[in-house]
This record gives sequence, C-alpha cells and structure tokens, in this order.
Amino acid sequence: MVYLISKLKSLIRKTNENNRTILFNTLGAFLVKGGALIISLFTLPAYINYFENQRILGLWFTMLSVLSWILTFDLGIGNGLRNHLVPVITNKNDLMAKKYISSAYLVISAVVLVTVGFSMIVFKWISWNSIFNIPNSIVSEKALYITVCIIFSGIMFQFLLKLISSILYAMQKSALINLLSLLTSIITLTYVSLAKTSDITSNLISMAIVNVLAVNIPLIVVSLIVFYKKLPKCRPNIRFFDRKYANDIMKLGGAFFWVQIMYMIITTTNEFLITWFTGPDRVVEYQIYNKLFTLIGMVFTLALTPIWSAVTKAFAEQRYEWIIKLYKILRILALVAVLCEFGMILILQFGVDIWLGDNTIKVNYFYAVIFALSGSIFIWNGVLSSIANGLGQLKAQTIFFTIGAIIKIPIAWILVMVCDSWIGIVIANIIAMGLYCIVQPISLNKFLKKRDSGVDKYVYK
Repeated sequence: MVYLISKLKSLIRKTNENNRTILFNTLGAFLVKGGALIISLFTLPAYINYFENQRILGLWFTMLSVLSWILTFDLGIGNGLRNHLVPVITNKNDLMAKKYISSAYLVISAVVLVTVGFSMIVFKWISWNSIFNIPNSIVSEKALYITVCIIFSGIMFQFLLKLISSILYAMQKSALINLLSLLTSIITLTYVSLAKTSDITSNLISMAIVNVLAVNIPLIVVSLIVFYKKLPKCRPNIRFFDRKYANDIMKLGGAFFWVQIMYMIITTTNEFLITWFTGPDRVVEYQIYNKLFTLIGMVFTLALTPIWSAVTKAFAEQRYEWIIKLYKILRILALVAVLCEFGMILILQFGVDIWLGDNTIKVNYFYAVIFALSGSIFIWNGVLSSIANGLGQLKAQTIFFTIGAIIKIPIAWILVMVCDSWIGIVIANIIAMGLYCIVQPISLNKFLKKRDSGVDKYVYK
C-alpha cells in the first residue's frame, strides 16, 4: 500500500500543472460530491416518510423545481465572471479581479432588490393552488403562499451568494463547490430523518425554512473563507464598481444567459409538466427513476467539473493540442458511462427493492430504457458543453437549445397522450436535447482543427 501511494505521488508530480489541477479537483469532487449523491439517495425514502402523502411530496419536488428556475435568471453574470476571471487570476492581477468581482456583485444585488420588491407585490395575486394543481382542501391558499414566499426568499439569497461558485471555478477550486452540495444534503437528510411529522401545513413550512438554511449557510461560510483568507485583496467593494467591467461580464454573460434559459426549459420543466398533465402524485414515481438513472451522469459530471475553466485557461494560452487530446479522452469516458447507464437496467428491480424497502415499486422496463437513453444524452451533453463553454463557443447551444425549448412542451403534450403516461415527457426531453448533441460535435471538431492547424488564431480576452 505504501509503495502504491508513493508511485501515485510520483506520477502526480510528473504530471503537468493543468492536468494536475484537473486531477486534484476531480478526485476531490468524487470524494465530496460522491458523498452528497449517496446521501441524496437516502433522502428520498426519508422524504416519503416525512410527508407520508405522495401528492404532497410531489408538490414539494415541483415547487423546488419551479422556483429554482429563478437561479438561471442571473443574466449569465456568474458564467461571464467565471470566464473573465480565469486569465486575470492566472496573471495575478488583483486590481482587475477586484473590479470584476465588485461589479458582478453590485449588478446581481440590484437584480435581487428589484426582483424581490416586484415579486412581493405580485405573489399575493397569484393562485398557487392552480399553478401547482393542488386543491385548496389539501393545502390551503395561505399555507401555499407562505411556503412559496419562504422558498423564493431563500432562492434570492442564493441568487446573490452563489457568485462565490463562479469565483471558485475561476480559481480552479471546483472541489470546494462540491463541498457545498454535501453540506446541504447532510443538513436536509438530518432534518427529514429526525423531525416529527405534523399536519401538512406545518410540514411544508418547516421544510421550506430548513431548505433555505441548508442551501445558504454553506455559501455564506465559503464566501467568508474565500474573501478573508484566499482572496483578501479581491474582496467586493462598491467603490470598485466599474461600468466597463460590468459590461464585459454582461456581454459574455448575455450569451450564457440565453443558453441557460433554453436549457432550463428543456431539462427542469419535467416535474411541472408531469404535475400539470398527469398530477403531482406521479412526480414521485418519476423521481425514483430519475434519481437512479441520473446517478451515473452526476458521477460522470464530477469529472467534468474542472474542465470548463481548465479549457478556458488553455485556450487563452493557445494550447489547442492539449484541448483536442482532452476532448478525445472525455469522449471515451462518456462511452463507458453510457454502457453503465444501460447496464444498470439488469439490476434495477433489485436496487429499487433495497433502496425503498417497503415503499418499493415494480420496475417498468420500458421506462428504464427511456431513462437510460435520457441519462446517456445528459452525459454526452456534459462533455460537449464543458468544452464549448470553455472555448466560448455558444452558437450551436444558442440555436439548438432554443429549437429544443420551443418543441419540448408541444411534443411532451402529444407524447403523454400517445403513451397515456408521463414517460412521454422524458421522451420529449430526449428529442429536444438530441438535436444539439448531433450538431455540436461537428462544430467543435471544425473549430479545434482550424485553430490547431494555425489558421485563424485567436487569443481569449
């Protein structure tokens, strides 16, 4: 064992800096985020016991999904900041980094204040029971309104605080971001496992409060550590707001923002559509398949976490050969992950029985194949987007995510009627994402080949 550890250390020392950074962040991601994924699997059975009523649990999942859409409405500022900070931090330009960070925080703060003020006025006039397809006799209008307001407030805090994630990505410290997910999962699991169930109203409101704390406390702690220990000279300050830097962030961020919105419509509307077309109780069945078949994809994306910023750094340094080699390796790993997706089907019933115990379901193998295909699309998209985002090549995503978002809901509606099941929504997802996954590899290969051959050289700014 000592010999193997010694050889591993020797191998890491011989690895170049960029590969070493990716390796450390990936290993950290597997250890930390892997733990969070395992904990999340235990959380679903705990949720089932906590809420007792599957319709209420389906409502909870749908509320989180719908209200979490707000996190994508940051005008792409987080991703714009991330890409601009990479070369700045690499060159140790503290003043420029402080201006970028201060400008980003001020713009996001303004967005949060305006949004909260507007929402508090509008929310009172919205029929949340109609939106979430839940009768007043099960959950009162007042209880649902209070729950929505609590979750929304927490998400708006997260909206501002999650800028620290973009800074950590730029610092090539993506493993620390995964620690946030682990802490959130631990807090949530601890509460739903130990809390005594009460009436529906109390359970919903209490869970909403816990969710706010579980998500935001880790972000606050990490922000303090980064700005007082790691980047004290880059601490955000209103005096260092610069319109030019804000415009730079928002110009690049605008493209990311559009892509985020379209991707959100395709991938995060499933719970809402299932609730709307078939009822909130069906969301629980969807979640069972979804959590299992996204597990491999989530594990795979752990390895992809540091790729985006590493590619941005390599692109700025014109190391195109390294990017091409990395892209080839990721394609091979993606193929292995896809084989695992379909291999899971063989042991699915056994796994579900162990996982859910008395609450187990009979596996529908047609559903299982559809989810395996959906998981494979998710994996392939992760590879393509990590490389494309790092290069700032967003054209294919902008066009084909937009097409996918437009066709997703009508196709889902038709397929739900044809299949007489919510699985039609997952099939619609595959169709909507499939367009991009076919076109983007062609675009990337052409772009990288052109740069590597010395034609049309471009330095990222």
